[in-house]
Amino acid sequence: MTKRIAIIGAGPGGYVAAIKAAQMEAEVVLIENREIGGACLNRGCIPTKTYFRNAEIMSSLKHSEEFGIKVEGYSLDGKALLERKNRVVNDLVTGIEKLISSYPNIELINGKASFKDDKTLLVQLNEGGTREVTADNIIIATGSSAQMTETKGVDLKGVITSDDILELDHIPETLIVVGGGVIGVEFASIYKELGSNVILLASRMLKDADKEISKRMTPILKKQGIETYVNIRAKEISEFEGKLKVVAKYKEKDEEIEVVGDYVLIASGRAPVVDGLNLDAVGIECAPKGIQVDDHYETSVPGIYAIGDVNSKGIQLAHVASAQAEYVVETIMGHIPDIVLEHWPAC
Repeated sequence: MTKRIAIIGAGPGGYVAAIKAAQMEAEVVLIENREIGGACLNRGCIPTKTYFRNAEIMSSLKHSEEFGIKVEGYSLDGKALLERKNRVVNDLVTGIEKLISSYPNIELINGKASFKDDKTLLVQLNEGGTREVTADNIIIATGSSAQMTETKGVDLKGVITSDDILELDHIPETLIVVGGGVIGVEFASIYKELGSNVILLASRMLKDADKEISKRMTPILKKQGIETYVNIRAKEISEFEGKLKVVAKYKEKDEEIEVVGDYVLIASGRAPVVDGLNLDAVGIECAPKGIQVDDHYETSVPGIYAIGDVNSKGIQLAHVASAQAEYVVETIMGHIPDIVLEHWPAC
């Protein structure tokens, strides 16, 4: 009998699971309420790398005279930067859509899914109306979203997330980045080279990186020209003379600083997307870190799996989500997976 697999989310976990399952001759229903490709392709890895390339070129232009090359009068067009990013993203999204549509046993449904029972999903269709989807197995691959802190003033205009900054059509004169993780450090470095004055407020610097890297990152950022403060937490954000002022307090001493900028980027990490899934209705256990799974990525309900950023493993990397997708599909189809997931490359 042909296996029927429903997959919630078409990011690097979901669409890879769908393709793998289709190749193994399962009947697949792939449900996505936003763009194909998930956060990585639309609001993460790919957009930031397009901006990184622009930043790299700007850095080369700034130092061109060191190589005997004089370039005068160059400037950066924020709107053109945004348009290029959108072209790159759209081209890749279109490519994945074509790949998915090439499999006759994958049905793509545009809508938001929630659990009715352990074999049934209720989908609120983007075009209106609802539809029930039944399956032998269900894979949750809803990913993560940018997380806001509880700092006073985060609801002010100009306080933005990593999603928001990728939609700006101009380069801020001064950008304050709150957060010293990979997202905060990446955006701080990029926007410094794009022409912003950047102020970085970090509670900890790259806490999950190798100690040698995290130890050296602060002097590297300062050498780049980024005003960097470590072991400090943003206490309050307020409006100040048409800009935004951040009051930050050091963690280990009774001292505060005030910095002023045009935008405040909150880069405090990402949270699993579980709202609206109705997990309680089927008894799927979920913690703040994500949906609880065992070593085979099966949830507390047999036959339902969770992969990628949404699960409790806490490894928020696109290629890890894709690897987990292949592992789970092979497991569902009765195979013993040969992929090794105990170790993974960071980036």
